[in-house]
Amino acid sequence: MISRHRNEQHTAKALAVMAAALLLLSQFLWFVPALTFAETAGDELVVRVQYYGEIGDKIREKARFSRSELESMGAATYYYSNITRVGTVMSMAARGPEVMTIIESAGIDPGSIQNVTFRTTDGYTRNFTVAGHLTAKKYYYPNLSSLYERNEAGNALTPLEGATEDRETVPAILALEFGDSKEPGVHAEDLPMSTKKTYRFCMGQSDLKEGKMTNPDDGAGDISSMESCHSIYGIDVTLSGSPIYGMSLDLDDPTIKVGSMKQISVSLDVDEAFEGAFTAEDLTWTSSDESIAEVNGKGEVTVHKNGTVTITATAPDGTSASITINGVGEEDKEKEAEKDSSAPAKNSSKKTNTSSSSRTTSRNTAPNKTPQKAKRVSLNVHEIVLGDVVVEETTGAEEFRSKMAEDAKALDAARTYNPAAAAGTAAGAGALCGAGAIARIIKYRKNF
Repeated sequence: MISRHRNEQHTAKALAVMAAALLLLSQFLWFVPALTFAETAGDELVVRVQYYGEIGDKIREKARFSRSELESMGAATYYYSNITRVGTVMSMAARGPEVMTIIESAGIDPGSIQNVTFRTTDGYTRNFTVAGHLTAKKYYYPNLSSLYERNEAGNALTPLEGATEDRETVPAILALEFGDSKEPGVHAEDLPMSTKKTYRFCMGQSDLKEGKMTNPDDGAGDISSMESCHSIYGIDVTLSGSPIYGMSLDLDDPTIKVGSMKQISVSLDVDEAFEGAFTAEDLTWTSSDESIAEVNGKGEVTVHKNGTVTITATAPDGTSASITINGVGEEDKEKEAEKDSSAPAKNSSKKTNTSSSSRTTSRNTAPNKTPQKAKRVSLNVHEIVLGDVVVEETTGAEEFRSKMAEDAKALDAARTYNPAAAAGTAAGAGALCGAGAIARIIKYRKNF
């Protein structure tokens, strides 16, 4: 019993220690994002772009601005009166450039913007539109902070007489420095501003009416403090359309041997911020006839049989491009290569058929001399040809001896050309050689 009780105590202690550790860990993880982002908040501002649809998850940096660069975008001082969710007025003094100026400086077309999201260290996210927030006509009410009445529920207020007088139109800005107060009767013009705080999005109030209570559920209108976020370190802009302007496919040789695989290369004309964002695997690949050739998700095409097929790649935004592939068998590929390599040789060779065989007539190939057609020795109109040598007419003793030596070499080649028929070939060649010798002797004696 005692042992069991001690075990239960140890177990309880262990569970308590684990619970405390988990609590500390959760607290640490809760603050990690804030600690991480706090290094960038109030320093550089990163503007990113993304698009709707299947490519909406591909968000890319478009521009990065330092504080001094933001200052140079026409930073000016403005005053704001925002209504909070508890029916009070928050007065603000802020200085900074207009948000639309920052977006345009990043090279973004305002006409293609669907919404804008401010990234903050406190995780606040809300979509703002150009027409409804960034360029809409909004106001600062200098008298509102002292001339309003809260409702009993404490979530709305009613502007009193004179509260809407002297209102001023103010733009939506990114405040580089600002000051604020929720104290009744404090005017924004009297607030000191500080640069120690992080960037803040400031926007004016909607069109208020004296005697008309604000709508506590109208987060996009009356309750304007919901639209004034702080601790900003980035702006994400969602655009309509697509970052892909065009696409083309390429292959070194569209004629592919059956059984081979080739990689099709893709060229995409995209927004500069999205260069490298898309690969072949982001595309949808199809083949017009998979029995001829198939293509996988990487753009690798495999040819199965002879034929012509069209391979098409389609980007997530619907942009597509195609390429035609010719599948050929191994024999067809070799024939094409042989045809290409033999084409120039056809014009530089001449063949003579003799005894059912094709032989090449020898020609004089001395440099810088035009080849002369050989004169032939005729015996009763028979042309004498030995092997690859055409017996030519001779006019001198030295040439006669040279021809006899050539005949002897040809006879020796004839003996070794086909070992199985050496005897017959030698006999035939000997007879021709003898006939050639007799003809040369006759011609020699005739000439001399």
